[in-house]
Amino acid sequence: MTMAGSAGVGKKKSGGNLMKTVIIGGIAGGLSAASQIRREDHNAQVIVLEKSGDVSYAACGMPYNLFYKDKPVEDLYALSLAAIRNERGIDYRQHHEAVKIDPARKEVTVIDREHSREYKENYDYLVYATGNQPNRLNLPGFDEADVFYFKTLDDTRLVKNIIYEKSPANAILIGSGYTNLELVDVLYNMKVTPIILEKAATILPSFAEEIRSRMLEKIGEKGIQLHTNVDIIEKKGSVVRTATGDFEGDMVVVSIGVRPNTALFSAAGGELGVGGAVKVDRFLRTNLADVFAAGDCAEHYVRQLGRNGYMPLGPAANKQGRLVGSNIVNSNAMKEFYGIDQTAVFKFFDLTVATTGLSERQLQEIGTHYVKSYVDTPTRGAFPGGGTMRIVLMFEKKTGLLLGGQMIGQDVVAKRLDVLATAIYKRMTVFELAELDLSYSPLYAPVWDPLLIAANKAIKEV
Repeated sequence: MTMAGSAGVGKKKSGGNLMKTVIIGGIAGGLSAASQIRREDHNAQVIVLEKSGDVSYAACGMPYNLFYKDKPVEDLYALSLAAIRNERGIDYRQHHEAVKIDPARKEVTVIDREHSREYKENYDYLVYATGNQPNRLNLPGFDEADVFYFKTLDDTRLVKNIIYEKSPANAILIGSGYTNLELVDVLYNMKVTPIILEKAATILPSFAEEIRSRMLEKIGEKGIQLHTNVDIIEKKGSVVRTATGDFEGDMVVVSIGVRPNTALFSAAGGELGVGGAVKVDRFLRTNLADVFAAGDCAEHYVRQLGRNGYMPLGPAANKQGRLVGSNIVNSNAMKEFYGIDQTAVFKFFDLTVATTGLSERQLQEIGTHYVKSYVDTPTRGAFPGGGTMRIVLMFEKKTGLLLGGQMIGQDVVAKRLDVLATAIYKRMTVFELAELDLSYSPLYAPVWDPLLIAANKAIKEV
């Protein structure tokens, strides 16, 4: 790493020119990096190359935008293009696709799709923030116009048009990850009957059986078709043919996981790591000189494992991007990415499903001697409108050290999960969790909060 100087004074590179950073990808990590550079060095030149026609947006809101016919998907933008350019002083270029990185020349080859021209852009620093892409079904018929992968705003626009213009009666959802389960909820409530086809033997493999069983109960309660152990053969017209039978649907959404966008980086000699993501150190540097990576294309340091993993979610992408921007400006005093605790949450009808820390599968893989306990408890005191929730805690035998936790239920679940995520971050034990002074009011919690009940149950099993 090179470059030194103070924030906000316009640090200079060789030849007296102001520092210039080129960022490939302008959605989550990319825009966060760009904004942080400009925040700390007002004179720095920052160019963002975004191959789509969109700017940074909240992708997790895409399923719920489908509910609103007249609500444009652009409402999901984090910032308008004008604000990015005029208020933050970022040279944000839409429809500009980076097609080659030359790390020796410190140069990016770019195609301006709007004007059909190619040009080269040199850099002092490069941020690789290309995100990820959906795994595709390379089977006959899955390249047709009624097959969607629901990964980008363009996908959302297409699905929305189908729903409101063709009024589909049903939809086949291939895969049962977070995205498709959220879509099940949304489509069902829009009177589009969902049919889930899953290749694996069950859903939500990273969740404990106690959580998964509640999900399956809800799926059965709603009368939703869920077919597991399904091997798909092809799609012919409106029919998806499988080894276990044929399924007919007016539209198909495929969500069978994602893979990081790393082809451009790899072609330049970049080293890949976990899950084929860009390999980064704790400062988010890559093996290419003055090239950083952030977001869904890069590895994520998992604190409890003490090593990198790959769990692409929006909060980590934004945090990584911000840190990259700060480390570029402060290259002589860089900070490490503090990592993730694998916290995630999603909605499924009236249920909130949430997880933090290590999963049971991970604990088994690393050979940890753990104990698992769970409780079912009301979410409120003597006040209408509450519900029930199930809390699963995983903790170390004898010490009671919290290792992971998962929840499912109605009412206030996600914020209780955040308390547990904080406890895991601080390496608390179930004994300490039981001593937390959590708020009480019948409107919000019983006198013994569900977390305290779960902790006291765990103490008996340490």
